[in-house]
Amino acid sequence: MTTHSYDTVSEAINDLANRGYTSDLKLLVGEECLICNKTETKLSPNEFEIDETYRFEGNSDPGDEMIVFAVSSLMYSIKGIVVNAYGAYSDTTTDMLVALLHKHINAKPIKRNTLFHPLSREHHHALLLCWKIRLGIKKNVEIGRIKRYLDWFYQKYLLPHFKAEELFLFPILGDENKLIKKALSEHQSIKILFKENTVSIKHFTQIEKELHSHIRFEERVLFNEIQRIATLKQLEAMYIGHSEEKFCENLSDPFWE
Repeated sequence: MTTHSYDTVSEAINDLANRGYTSDLKLLVGEECLICNKTETKLSPNEFEIDETYRFEGNSDPGDEMIVFAVSSLMYSIKGIVVNAYGAYSDTTTDMLVALLHKHINAKPIKRNTLFHPLSREHHHALLLCWKIRLGIKKNVEIGRIKRYLDWFYQKYLLPHFKAEELFLFPILGDENKLIKKALSEHQSIKILFKENTVSIKHFTQIEKELHSHIRFEERVLFNEIQRIATLKQLEAMYIGHSEEKFCENLSDPFWE
């Protein structure tokens, strides 16, 4: 896994940053995930990869022992670094971090069939929408600006995405499948939220929360189950039937910048 050699922690961090690992990642205690300090994006164990690991032992002081993880998430387009101590002088958070990351190293992630990639790319843009909502609220952006962007995204990308899933993907499991029932129920709930004329921080927070949770459910659970039972013919029909539209950002009012 380790592909480079470094003498010090600072040397490793500087070189990794030069190679694109620029986000500062920390363990979010109690939620078994990493959080990006820059975007506040949460990464569960199956949403990131450990690309490289570097361990540094202090020459005399055990407290100098450090471990550096180079982490990347294709889903969220994040590359970052986790730095923490280990050993006798590590705290509870560090122990949890090392255990979580090493557990993830040994885990074998499910390889997603490439025929799912168009839908997963659309999920990526919806997750970016969630990030924009959070950032807009944090920056106290005028809520009407956020509302206009949400309306545009819903009509242009989210609604067609839901229709594609319901038409080409969900029938593989069938309407009576409990996972499909859950997905359809969440689609309906999210549609209602977007259609409401309510303009408030509370309402936008609810949209962000429900959309983010739904996407994680589909990526972690539903897509895996569909891939497990679907025939190649069914997946090819899904891929052919859904015409992915290239994402073109609406920069008329980039409130998140």
